[in-house]
Amino acid sequence: MSDRDGDDDRLSLNFGEEQEESTLRSDEEQSEGDGADVVLSGRAASGSAVRRDGKDRVTAPVLTKYERARILGTRALQISMNAPVLVALEGETDPLIIAQKELREGVIPLIVRRVLPDNTYEDWRICELDIDFDRPADERYTNI
Repeated sequence: MSDRDGDDDRLSLNFGEEQEESTLRSDEEQSEGDGADVVLSGRAASGSAVRRDGKDRVTAPVLTKYERARILGTRALQISMNAPVLVALEGETDPLIIAQKELREGVIPLIVRRVLPDNTYEDWRICELDIDFDRPADERYTNI
């Protein structure tokens, strides 16, 4: 008799529909009217959130390593699904390399939405955020 005969009960885990729905909702991207996609940074609280504009922003204009990873992954996925490339290609075929090149040039058509604890949010365009490519990633965001 095999050791794996009794493992069937432990392998069938059922997640409720609420769990699955909330996971999908937090990972989805929302589109704005200007053609740019919104990438959520954090989870929105239940109910409607209020937008903070311009001078009312309270977060630092620095792209975090988590936002950078999410933006590069999202844009690489878009490029792999035949989205138009916004930079001149010099033989690059890897979608992640192309997304990194677009990030360096600041032409990625994504907006970072930072959800704050007081149920407000801030939308930041990539061109508005400071991206420091010179320092290593672990030192880049220590002095915010």
